[in-house]
Amino acid sequence: RPPPALPAAGARISTADAPCLDAAHALFAGGGFAGAEAAQIHRALLKTKRELYDPNVAKRIEAGEGFFSGADYVQLGLDRRAVIGEAAELLSQYDAVLLPTTPSVAPTIEEVSVSGDEYARWNLRMLRNPGLINMIDGCAVSLPCHSPGEEAPIGLMVAGVGGSDRRVLAVARAIEESLAARAE
Repeated sequence: RPPPALPAAGARISTADAPCLDAAHALFAGGGFAGAEAAQIHRALLKTKRELYDPNVAKRIEAGEGFFSGADYVQLGLDRRAVIGEAAELLSQYDAVLLPTTPSVAPTIEEVSVSGDEYARWNLRMLRNPGLINMIDGCAVSLPCHSPGEEAPIGLMVAGVGGSDRRVLAVARAIEESLAARAE
């Protein structure tokens, strides 16, 4: 839900079904591009200098080994291209897409340090929304939008399709000014 200051400042907020964004999320199955690419890029270094990697990061990189065949990787690229087109068509009718930068307040170090599995769960959770915008070849700005005195900061992501950088920055600036006026 957008901050109340936005409609009060004249912003028109609407919602829409976006099956293309669900399809974009599905492209992360099996590690998406990042899993396969990180495994290939770091393969030699992990074999010879694994001790220099954070154990949680090394585990995530190694998980990318063997998820895809070459044909699967090519298909993933084709599927992404189709999703980018669908997202561009849907989202081009809006000035920007607003969503939380992360789906929850960031965890404490203690919470993510419980186990490697807990680290991976939190890591994937915190990357979910920025990863979505990245998958559709979009651009985004994250603005702090928590109220003064709240325990932990949260961000409002102002996003758009690829090539809409100037428009997204203009919308983000207007939102930032609206939120600043609210805080005064």
